[in-house]
Amino acid sequence: MNNTAQGSARRAAMVADDTVAEITATPTRARRGAHAAGFSRRLVALGLVSTLAVGSLFAFAFNSRGSESAGAEADNANLAIPAAAAEAAELGFADRSEAASRDAVRSSVSEAVGEANAAASRTAALGAANKSAQNAEAQRSAEERERLMDEDMELVAKQSEKLKKEAEEAQRRLEAARRAKAAAASSDAGASLSSEDIENLNSTGAMLPLKNARRGAYFGKTGSWSRYHTGQDFPAAVGTPIYAVTSGVVLSPTSGSWAGTNVVIRHSNGGATLYAHMSRRLVSPGETVKAGTLIGYVGETGRTFGPHLHFEYYKPGTTPGDVYSASDPMVFLRSLGVR
Repeated sequence: MNNTAQGSARRAAMVADDTVAEITATPTRARRGAHAAGFSRRLVALGLVSTLAVGSLFAFAFNSRGSESAGAEADNANLAIPAAAAEAAELGFADRSEAASRDAVRSSVSEAVGEANAAASRTAALGAANKSAQNAEAQRSAEERERLMDEDMELVAKQSEKLKKEAEEAQRRLEAARRAKAAAASSDAGASLSSEDIENLNSTGAMLPLKNARRGAYFGKTGSWSRYHTGQDFPAAVGTPIYAVTSGVVLSPTSGSWAGTNVVIRHSNGGATLYAHMSRRLVSPGETVKAGTLIGYVGETGRTFGPHLHFEYYKPGTTPGDVYSASDPMVFLRSLGVR
């Protein structure tokens, strides 16, 4: 360095020293006090920060040692406890809220199923009791019908001789009518038969006993009868007209109470038809009829379950009203061409 440069440097240093001295000497007493207080506060803050830092370092070191020790102990404990026991312990502390909810649902469902089963059992028991009562009542009713029918058969048996004589007379008249028609001038026929009788008894037509007939219970059906159904039913309103199915001679009605108001007709083949449960009859024993002759009206007299015509057929040699000797009346009508 040359002298000039050294001189410049010394002069600059002197200027700087003078400036510092000036600045240092210039502040007032108050300003100096403020500077001193600020410096003191900075020192206190620095001390607190240092203290906290040192405490944090010690706490971290202590916790690290504790964690390592606890981890080692936990590892040792895990090695000592069997896996099944650990799993059981884990499940024991698990959240049981979902399982508890399922248990509650199962309990409610079980109670509902139990109540439903109990109700079904009660219903079944009541149904069985009702069925038993119905069967007992049906048995009593069947026994009562059988008893009443037996009484009727006794009455029919007592009437059979009378009906036999009437049937013989009817047969004589039927034969006389045929002879009268053939001879046309027979005095014997004219003495016992009118022209109407001769016409009726020689008529060959046939028909159902009701017009626009609706068929009900058939011959041989079992159910609400003593043994079986002994004729053909035609349900109809009370007062519906009833007609003779073919020509014949009217006999005395059967005395069996089961038939109520009834009409019996002897036919040319020796058989007879019976019309039961009438509300009113219009013909009397000894009269002659032909197919379509009005003989009475539908009713519900005798032992019946409602208004209808009960129609029966008795082959030659049987007694009308002796129900268990009756035959299928529809077979008889079909033999006459009725469908």
